[in-house]
Amino acid sequence: MPILSVTVEAVTAIGTFAPECEECEGSGIITYLHGPCEHTRECDTCHGAGRSLPCPACTDGTNHNTGDACVTCEGFAVLT
Repeated sequence: MPILSVTVEAVTAIGTFAPECEECEGSGIITYLHGPCEHTRECDTCHGAGRSLPCPACTDGTNHNTGDACVTCEGFAVLT
């Protein structure tokens, strides 16, 4: 069973829309070849949302002073 992740929307967090994810070109899905077979998976950058904006408050999802999860992105280090 896939793990469902809930990311933070940029509009809710900082009042602006996140741009299209460069990794998956806005589809939310990555297609890759594994031998002769083609497989798809959820984009790791945007978590399937198709939009991605690096968190303006952190670089790795943690508060640098306390080590706790960043309150802006809730520990994802990216807004969607």
